Amino acid sequence: MKSKYLLALLLVTLAGCSGFRSREPAAQTYLLTLAPGSAAAAAPASPTLAVMLPRAAPGLDSDRIALQTADGRMSYYSASRWTADLPVVLQTLLIDSLRQRGGWRAVLADGAPFGADLLLQIEVRHFEAEYTGSAAPNAHVLLEATLGQRGSRAIVRTVRAESRVPASADRMSAVVAAFNAALNDALSQLQNALAAPAPGG
Repeated sequence: MKSKYLLALLLVTLAGCSGFRSREPAAQTYLLTLAPGSAAAAAPASPTLAVMLPRAAPGLDSDRIALQTADGRMSYYSASRWTADLPVVLQTLLIDSLRQRGGWRAVLADGAPFGADLLLQIEVRHFEAEYTGSAAPNAHVLLEATLGQRGSRAIVRTVRAESRVPASADRMSAVVAAFNAALNDALSQLQNALAAPAPGG
C-alpha cells in the first residue's frame, strides 16, 4: 500500500514538473565584431606570434555583460550575454585583428601545435558600461598587453590601450554598438603599437 502511495505521489510530481515554465526572460546573446581593414604583407623572416588567453579583472571573467553604476557598484545586464566568456571572445578577436593588420609571419593561439617566436599576454582591466549620471552609459575598454620572447620570457614591449565610447541610448543594442566601437579603437591601438618587429630586432 505504501509503495502504491509513493508511486502515485511521484507521478503527480512529474506531471507538475512537465508543465513548469520559467518566468525569467530568455537570454539575448550579443556578438563583438571587428571593423574591416586591410592587411600588410609579411616578410619571410617576420616573427610568429602566439596570443595567450587574456586574463580578466575580477567580475569580467564570464559571458555576462558588466556595468558600473555612478556610485561605483558593479553589476550585470539581465538576460544579456556575450557569445562566450569574455577572455575567449577577446582572444579570438585579437588574433583576427593582428592577422588583419598583417606584418607577422603567423598569428596563432597559444597551445597551437606550431612554434612561435613571441608571446602576447593581455590583461582586461576594464570592459564595462559606465553610468556616470547621464541617461546612456559609456563603454569603457582598457587592455594592457605584454609582448615577450617565448624562450627566455624576456619582455619586449608593454602596451596600454584604452577607449571610452558613449552609447547613443540606454538600450542594449546601443550599448553593444558602443562596446564594439571602443573595442575596435583599443585593438587598433594595439595593432599599431605591436607592429611586428623587424627581423633580428
